[in-house]
Amino acid sequence: MGVIVPFDKDLFEYIRRIIELNWQDSGAHVEFIQIMHRALSEGERDLSDIESMKWALLPGLCCQAAGGNLHWADEIAAAWFLFSAAADIMDNVQDQDAPAPWWGATGPPAALSVATGFFFSASKILNQIYSIKEIQATASEVVEDFHKSFLHMSSGQYLDLIFSEPTLEQYWQIAEAKSGIFLSLACRSGARLATSDSGVVENYSQFGDHIGLLIQVLDDLNEFQISENAILLSGHPVVRRSLPVVYALDVYPPDKRQQLEKCLQRASIDVGAVNEAFELIENSGAVYYLMAEIEHHKSQALSILEEVALEPGSREILKEFVLSMAPLG
Repeated sequence: MGVIVPFDKDLFEYIRRIIELNWQDSGAHVEFIQIMHRALSEGERDLSDIESMKWALLPGLCCQAAGGNLHWADEIAAAWFLFSAAADIMDNVQDQDAPAPWWGATGPPAALSVATGFFFSASKILNQIYSIKEIQATASEVVEDFHKSFLHMSSGQYLDLIFSEPTLEQYWQIAEAKSGIFLSLACRSGARLATSDSGVVENYSQFGDHIGLLIQVLDDLNEFQISENAILLSGHPVVRRSLPVVYALDVYPPDKRQQLEKCLQRASIDVGAVNEAFELIENSGAVYYLMAEIEHHKSQALSILEEVALEPGSREILKEFVLSMAPLG
């Protein structure tokens, strides 16, 4: 088993180095490499920030917890990190979010170019695992799993487009296809490097799935509670796909649902409608529902860890991942 590495900056240096060498060896134009660097320093995935990079540690930690070596998964972690950065950019463009500074002047085409660069960088890095002696036997399986999982995620992104006003059932379908499967892949791929036991690998897959759904619910809850009425007033299309809104529309009887629908339609031009909508959402029990879902996914993830994590040190770090995930308010 590998040595447990403290949760500090040294733990991320391998991932950064792999990405840097990949770009230096790519033949890509220097200005394009520079804007990819900017995208990672000014976006949601920052190579210099431990907090934003910590999720990239999941493949290595799960590999170690399942009995392998932490650094067997370095290339997988680097590839996963870039795939996640690309997915964030694509999601932001799709949701018509305010542009990040690095693509604000040039617009969505620049953002899509960088996302494409991240996708191909990640694929190039992922192919490097074929040459790593300790994991050669599982390389083909892991690479195939990545490709299948990202195709599945792409379908989730498409569902997010066509279900612009999803039902509660559709919300969870989309969340599973986008967030659940993505974190599931990170944990499953790491564990697979350490063991061929399909039951153990599936448990780590389920562990990651619960983390992914937990992240999604927390994001929706924090956005709703912190922004309060601001997000409704903005008229942003993502409002209709936020879990508190989806839940309220799903559980209310027809008259209340119609009342909330009218408020949402007027929200971008009527502060009174915003306040009424916010009150209706709170009165539906949406916050309690989200809190219950958070606790459910936390408890499930922790239960799985107690059952399958062989390495005590890694298990404790992974537990800290789960326990640290809580509403901001």
